[in-house]
Amino acid sequence: MSNLHVNPYRNLPPMAALAGFEAAARLESFSLAADELNMTQSAISHQVRALEEHLGQPLFKRLNRRVELTDAGRDFQTTVANALETLRLGVRRLGFYTKPGSIVLAMPPAFAAGWYMPRLAKLKADHPDMEPWLFTTERDMNLAEAEIDIMVARGRGNWEGMVSVALFTDTVWPMCSPSLRQQMPSVVDATTLLEWPMLHGESEGDWQKWFLAGGLDRSDLVKGLNFSDSGLMLDAAARGFGVCLGSLSFARERLARGELVLVGDRGMAAAKPFMLVAHPRHLRRPEITALWDWLVREADRDSSAGQAVETPSETRSE
Repeated sequence: MSNLHVNPYRNLPPMAALAGFEAAARLESFSLAADELNMTQSAISHQVRALEEHLGQPLFKRLNRRVELTDAGRDFQTTVANALETLRLGVRRLGFYTKPGSIVLAMPPAFAAGWYMPRLAKLKADHPDMEPWLFTTERDMNLAEAEIDIMVARGRGNWEGMVSVALFTDTVWPMCSPSLRQQMPSVVDATTLLEWPMLHGESEGDWQKWFLAGGLDRSDLVKGLNFSDSGLMLDAAARGFGVCLGSLSFARERLARGELVLVGDRGMAAAKPFMLVAHPRHLRRPEITALWDWLVREADRDSSAGQAVETPSETRSE
């Protein structure tokens, strides 16, 4: 007979008896275990006896007015205590899925660090009872199956049956650390920029397109450090490792603090917009609709203010 469909849990002891055994082993008393679990002493004794019969060996030595673990019982106590603690913590974690105000929000890590986190304080001020659960991923999730309430994605995916709206189309711009900019000429054009180390991300709005848009077709634009996470690329640029083609939206705080400065007088629209996507059934919940509307308003506010940062013509601070 094939063993492919044998129940792997068939040899496990009765689950109901484990809590009684653990309490009796820890307290070395059936009566104290009964008091702790709000059971009768005979019920604890019955559970332990059933456990011993299942395992085929004694777990306790029954002494005059107390009990004492056998060597096997002491070994099994460690196993049971660890298993019950894991189960207890797992059950407690389920509370995150049902707590009031909990919303699972998925987005790319760079979007989370550069756009969402700088606005989190405002979100909490506007909606103090809202507690979004942030999940960062570069993958587009299947919202018909995934436990995701709202997803931010780059580009327009195959979201048949979903509700979606464009948040904004980003602008990328050459930027670097102030110390590196000080080493450059007052005016930096595309040809001059090639003389400095470049940092590369993995988005479609890369250096090749930026230089081509300026009429410069070169084959040596792959030199320099590469980053799959555009947030880390911005960090490397702020540390002086080179010039990156960075998102104005994600670099907003670094630019405002002077950790990064813009180079040149030309940016470029990103190839794909950032989209907000949700399953229609999730938008029936008022708290999810409230977060959806808040995210859209924040994106509209940026657009009305003229993108994320002011982009003046090329200057250099001496």
